[in-house]
Amino acid sequence: MTFKKLFATSALTILSVGALIACGNGTKTINVCASEVPHAEVLNSSAVKAALKDKGYNLKVTVLDWTIQNDSVANGDYDANYFQHVPYLETYQGKVELFAAAKVHYEPLGIYYGKAAKGTAVTDGKSFEICNDSSNAVRALQLLNAKGVIAVAEEGENAPYTADGELTAAVKNNKWTSKDGVEVTLIAEELLAQSKNDYDFACLPCNTAYTAKIAADQRAAVEDDPAQVAGKANIIAARKADYASNEVYKAKIDALCDVMLSKTVSDFFAEKYLGAMTCDASTQIDLRK
Repeated sequence: MTFKKLFATSALTILSVGALIACGNGTKTINVCASEVPHAEVLNSSAVKAALKDKGYNLKVTVLDWTIQNDSVANGDYDANYFQHVPYLETYQGKVELFAAAKVHYEPLGIYYGKAAKGTAVTDGKSFEICNDSSNAVRALQLLNAKGVIAVAEEGENAPYTADGELTAAVKNNKWTSKDGVEVTLIAEELLAQSKNDYDFACLPCNTAYTAKIAADQRAAVEDDPAQVAGKANIIAARKADYASNEVYKAKIDALCDVMLSKTVSDFFAEKYLGAMTCDASTQIDLRK
């Protein structure tokens, strides 16, 4: 064999081995895109990463804007995402179908004490602040209705939201007042925590309360309807066709889901998020078939 042929053969062998190693590493790396809090925090915790390492996988987590996460998984840039609930996933209209592999946690909206003394019944409150984006506003009003603070069915044309979850014209200039005199003020999310003591109670999204370090023991009431909690638990979403046909991909998603459904993860939620988020048997639901 000539030197040139020997060199070419050796080089080819090195490249082939390198390719195999790279391929092997790729099959043992799970790439997940996620929102920052709590999703990426949980994925990057030892509760998840160490458990996956024990299963032979490296986990790579990328914080990504929620608006492009489904497309990014569908395009194959990531194996899965973690940021949304099933109702939102069902609105996705990409050419590649995604599916919910497992439900993990729920971020409940709570009614927190403001200037009302701790222990005061929410039904005694006359002033409430809620988030001013329409989705969270309707959600807060629905919670006030569920807890008996307001009675939307009795409001008639003064009802603050419609049956399909839209704010009505009765909400004017970021204010709504019930027939019984309960005044609700809509405020930008970033101002809710600092202004909560201006109102009897504050309806705070879970992340707003957690970021402001407002513990769950300051909560007078919380979203706790089992159907809502399970229905809107945040999920691990993955590619449906690949899960059904690609054994390597399926093994990755199965390993990730098995860890996310573990008690170790539910314990991490309880300790890390001061009881503000729900992660237990009511939310950790296996959706794989």
